[in-house]
Amino acid sequence: MPDLAYQLNPVLMGGVVTQSGQNIVKINLNGRLGVLYVRNSMVQGTNITPGAAVQFYFSYIQIVTEPLDYDYFPLEHESEVNPVLIGGVIIEVNDTAVKIEMGNQAGTVAVPRRWVFTSVPLAAGQQAEFYVSRIKVKHI
Repeated sequence: MPDLAYQLNPVLMGGVVTQSGQNIVKINLNGRLGVLYVRNSMVQGTNITPGAAVQFYFSYIQIVTEPLDYDYFPLEHESEVNPVLIGGVIIEVNDTAVKIEMGNQAGTVAVPRRWVFTSVPLAAGQQAEFYVSRIKVKHI
C-alpha cells in the first residue's frame, strides 16, 4: 500500500484591503495569518479601497518537484469565486515565514512557514502549489 499524501483543501478566508492602486491590491489576512499582493483584476467588486473586507478561498501550500501546467484564466476572467490550483516559486524564506511569487504574475503571498507541506528544507527557488480563488469584496 502506498504512503498517504497530504491533501490541499481550500477553505474560506477573510482579510482586509490595506492598499490599492497601481494595479495592485494588498490584503492582510484575518488573524495576522499572512499578506497577499494581487492584481486588481483578481478582485471582484467595486469598493476596492483600504478597509474593505474581502473573502476568498485559499489552501495550505505544498512544495512540488514536478509542477503541473496550471490554468490561471479563472482567477481573472470567471465571474464565480471558485478555488483554482496554481503554482508559484518561493522567493524568500526566513525564520517565521515564506514568500511565494504566484505564477502568471498574479502576485505574491507571504504566510507562516507552518502553512507549507514539505519533506525538504525550505529554500528560495523551490516550486510550490496551492489553491486560491478570485477575491470578493464583502458587502457589510
